[in-house]
Amino acid sequence: MYTISLGLIFGEYYLSNQYTTVEEQSGKDVDDSLLAALHDYDISKRMILHLCGQCICGTVAAFLLDISDWRKYLLLVFTTPLIARLCGLPVRDLSAVHNFATIFAILIVLFFSCNKLSHGLRLLKDGLLQVKEAVNEFGYIAVVISYWYAVMLPIQLLIFWTSLFLSHLYVFCHTKNIPVDGRLLVLLAAIGESCATPISLFALCIAISYFSYYILTLTKVFLLGREGLMQDNDLMRGWTEGFTMMLIALQTGLLDLKPLERAFLMSVLLFIVVSSLVQSMYEITDPILLVLSASHSRSLSKHLRVLAVCTVLWVSPLYMTYEICQYFDLDFWLMIIISSCILTSVQVIGSLLVYWLFLYDTLRTETWERLDDVVYYIRSTVRILEFIVAVFVVCFGIKESYLSEWSWLNSGILMIHCYFNVWQRLQTGWKTFLLRREAVNKIESLPEATSEQLLSHNDVCAICYHDLNSARITKCGHYFHGCCLRKWLYVKDVCPLCHKHITDSVPVKTDKFARDLQNVNNINDLLDFQDYAEEELESENDSEDSEDEEEAVMVAAAVQ
Repeated sequence: MYTISLGLIFGEYYLSNQYTTVEEQSGKDVDDSLLAALHDYDISKRMILHLCGQCICGTVAAFLLDISDWRKYLLLVFTTPLIARLCGLPVRDLSAVHNFATIFAILIVLFFSCNKLSHGLRLLKDGLLQVKEAVNEFGYIAVVISYWYAVMLPIQLLIFWTSLFLSHLYVFCHTKNIPVDGRLLVLLAAIGESCATPISLFALCIAISYFSYYILTLTKVFLLGREGLMQDNDLMRGWTEGFTMMLIALQTGLLDLKPLERAFLMSVLLFIVVSSLVQSMYEITDPILLVLSASHSRSLSKHLRVLAVCTVLWVSPLYMTYEICQYFDLDFWLMIIISSCILTSVQVIGSLLVYWLFLYDTLRTETWERLDDVVYYIRSTVRILEFIVAVFVVCFGIKESYLSEWSWLNSGILMIHCYFNVWQRLQTGWKTFLLRREAVNKIESLPEATSEQLLSHNDVCAICYHDLNSARITKCGHYFHGCCLRKWLYVKDVCPLCHKHITDSVPVKTDKFARDLQNVNNINDLLDFQDYAEEELESENDSEDSEDEEEAVMVAAAVQ
């Protein structure tokens, strides 16, 4: 409130200065005071407009400062040049009256500030104590984010950049004759001129974050309807695109470029942001696509919506890649962008193939034993392509660093790319392969039920609750689908019903008891040790049973 009131007082000063300047330039003196002034239309109009502006600013400032007594009239001090003009003061002396009003206003502000200084310091002290307690309780990051949203700084920066962009766009559109094919260049130039300073660049990143957030939210609402809006609680969505824009802009030196170069570079930066946005849209769409296909949903509109989004997600990256390769030479940064776009299209196509396989499985009357294998092969193919592209990008980056100019930033990004996109993918893929191979070997070691055994059993699979057209028999005598039991073995190597170990390699936990048994010296200690060992084994079995029940629920949900 104090800041707004100070701004209003400055507005009164500006109006008074403008009024004094215009009157001095007119050079007309008022000889017979008020009546002579009213006969001159120009003088009367300026007086009325100036008086109205001063009254509005003073009234609003008094309301914000909660001043209701005679002191509120002191805020009309900048009307003294008008009063002096009505009293017949020569126009050459109006500047002196204006300077007097300015000094008087400064004294009022200083007096009010000194009067409220103790209260302001007390508020500042209490605020600092609250911040200190909040930091001790929640940490620095949580406090910064909380105050970031409390003062609505992102909204203010968004409004600031939008106003700046619209003003530049208006100037470009009304000062030049723009051909139809040059509108995109004008748009890029307006965006480039709207991020010529560090603050405006930061505001641009905030605007991109908000734009990405609403695009991703609309995507989720389009796929799930009102339910998607009710379940939407990801406040950090969209900030990846804004952070990417800030990082690339600082690395490329966007602020130091000329307007035309900045507009040219802005096309590349926006391409990077859009490719990141498409990847984020895929991360939202992929689980919805798979859940929709596995849930046997008959809603045609849901299937059409998700297929329409997936079509856009695999076509648009390829189109953007084709367009940008027409105008730019291939370098390390462009290779990373193009590889990201291609991988997004490959991932979407892989998800669509899995989606159609699940739909085909719902139309079958019998259980498709090889479905899990086909899905695994498709996903493995996608992962292998991702790994090959990642290795190719690394090799290209090493070649660029060796032949062209070397930089710490490119080397750092190359190392990060090697760790996350090459090494971690290799580790994850190898662990998945070993786990699957081990599960397949365990399943192959179990006998397959014959037709007579299935007929005499006459029951459903305890995991998926479907009819047993084919089954594997565990050593404890229970019947399961081979594919269902294999998924269960990914989680635990025990029977889903009786919790007995399926394989022969049963882990026996005797090391601890053997060490404790060495300390037994007499029969009483032996009896106490026996009771202790029985309690330990019972508690371990109870904990394993509870864990198995939770895991069985998860596996059953995945199978269904």
